[in-house]
Amino acid sequence: VLQCKQVEKIAAEDHEHDFEFIFVDDGSHPESIARLKDFSGQDKRFRLVILTRDFGPTAAFLAGITCASGDCAAFFPASNLDPSRVFSELAREWLSGTKIVLGKWEQPSRRQGDGRGILLSDPLLKRRIFPNRIYFKDVSSLLVDKEVIYILSQISDPFSDIIEILAWIGIDPQLVEYRQIPLPTGSGELKFKHRSIALNYSEGISSPRAFRTSLWIGFILGAVGVLVTAGSILASDVFQAVVPDWWMFAGAVFFILGMQLVLMGAFGEQIYKSLEKIRSRPAFVVDSIINPPVSSSVQGREKIEKMILSLWNIRKQKIPYVSSLSTPPPDENR
Repeated sequence: VLQCKQVEKIAAEDHEHDFEFIFVDDGSHPESIARLKDFSGQDKRFRLVILTRDFGPTAAFLAGITCASGDCAAFFPASNLDPSRVFSELAREWLSGTKIVLGKWEQPSRRQGDGRGILLSDPLLKRRIFPNRIYFKDVSSLLVDKEVIYILSQISDPFSDIIEILAWIGIDPQLVEYRQIPLPTGSGELKFKHRSIALNYSEGISSPRAFRTSLWIGFILGAVGVLVTAGSILASDVFQAVVPDWWMFAGAVFFILGMQLVLMGAFGEQIYKSLEKIRSRPAFVVDSIINPPVSSSVQGREKIEKMILSLWNIRKQKIPYVSSLSTPPPDENR
């Protein structure tokens, strides 16, 4: 209820734009869903997207923006407090021409996450290796332009971090950091800091290049080990040369290490192929949509509508597709 009141406050303070409020159920408490259904019945601006199960935060985010029909979409996790105080800062960057705006607390807040702080929920080693990298769990708010929405709506990878996907797109975002300054009255005031950043993208396990590199290095090391061993035997038996014992040992080590890398590369290639098959599946499956979006005649909306309905029809009976683009928009001069 608090979150609903906060997003209503955003619309009440901004009279220049129209708003829609999209909530995604990815395994939420039944009482929360019941309250959201009440809000959706009373106010058509509220849209509730109910997934068949919990597909994870990335899929929930993709499901939400896929059902968005505006010029931009802002994301606030359920644990984030006071989105109405942050949205205006994100919108200011978007109105200046920025297509991706990230918002995060300068210091981890206990009011986000599970009470332990955001950074404590991630492996410490990853933070040590990539100290400047931003993760989706770090982000407490996010705003993307409709062009980015169209790109993201075609993503069918539910496993990658949203920040990694945004880095893959290649559009550098603006970062809005905020911290709360305590006031003598007991309340708090938010202080904002804006700066440009570049997201780091790494192919990692999502690319077969690492496995193929391991395979070829393994073949080379194995071949070196065979040549060293064969040369040692040939030199000692045929040419009666004195060959140090460590030559034979080095040849065996090279051969064993090479075969291990070959096996790692071969198994990794098979894992990658299996992962690609999984990634061809939809990122989420929609069970039902309360107050479904009505599209405007913008590029790509028809394709997004078809995707929403095709996922919906996996669980429901077949419904003939009728695009809202086939109905001419009302004449604004009337």
